[in-house]
Amino acid sequence: MKHVLFIYNRHAGKNKTWANLSDMINTMTEQDCLITAYPTQYRGDAGDAIVRWSSAFDQIVVAGGDGTLSEAIAGATRLPEPPVIGYIPVGTTNDFSKTLDLPLDKLTELAATAVTGVPHTHDLGRFNGRSFLYVAAFGAFTEIAYSTPQKAKNLLGYNAYILEVVKNLASIKPYHIKVEYDGNTLEDDFFYGMVCNTYSVGGMKNLPTDRVELDDGLFEVILVKKPVNIFEVGAALQSLLGQPPAASGNALISFHASDLKFTCDKPIPWTIDGEYGGS
Repeated sequence: MKHVLFIYNRHAGKNKTWANLSDMINTMTEQDCLITAYPTQYRGDAGDAIVRWSSAFDQIVVAGGDGTLSEAIAGATRLPEPPVIGYIPVGTTNDFSKTLDLPLDKLTELAATAVTGVPHTHDLGRFNGRSFLYVAAFGAFTEIAYSTPQKAKNLLGYNAYILEVVKNLASIKPYHIKVEYDGNTLEDDFFYGMVCNTYSVGGMKNLPTDRVELDDGLFEVILVKKPVNIFEVGAALQSLLGQPPAASGNALISFHASDLKFTCDKPIPWTIDGEYGGS
């Protein structure tokens, strides 16, 4: 019998973790697992719980959103031998689950896979000493990607983002940044930047990179230059969403890199795995 520590965030995804808790535990029990369930008590607790107790268990299963999983991974990396972690996505955006193509409407199936599936490796980023699982981003689209209402995304698609950009256009301020990466340097005014290892950020899919390999040791880097007018904003956003822009331009830069340094003359607020990551 496998002993499993089941860490869950009961506030994730409008409490649907709590509503399906019994079914998920029962499903894992049916897979010859003895489950110890632990609801997180504070931000960062998923990682702290893994540090405290993982040595007493055969496996860890985490149920929550992208932030909860990121916390768990950060905790696991603090250990000399990180445990195997199964994941049940029950958050609001669930970017990471979209990269793994997990069926969000089948929680019991996901619970079974979490304890019986074949583990795989995944690259991990480090931002100013803090680990991140799939994205570190700054600038205009960072907030818009996460603040655009999901109903609007479902109903309007790309146009929902355009409306949010137009609404926030006056507050879009570029940063003059020098970016050093793998022996190269570029410098310009950017109003958005993303260092990621994912197919989806803030619900935006089909990112404009030629490939995403989860364990190749490389980030996908996307930078958007300062727009001159609203038409360039639209073209940049279309490119960011993986759609061919109506007019060609060079507002968007994308490349792969393993190590990057950003230098700016003022603090830049960053989002790390969907949560505020400091400036």
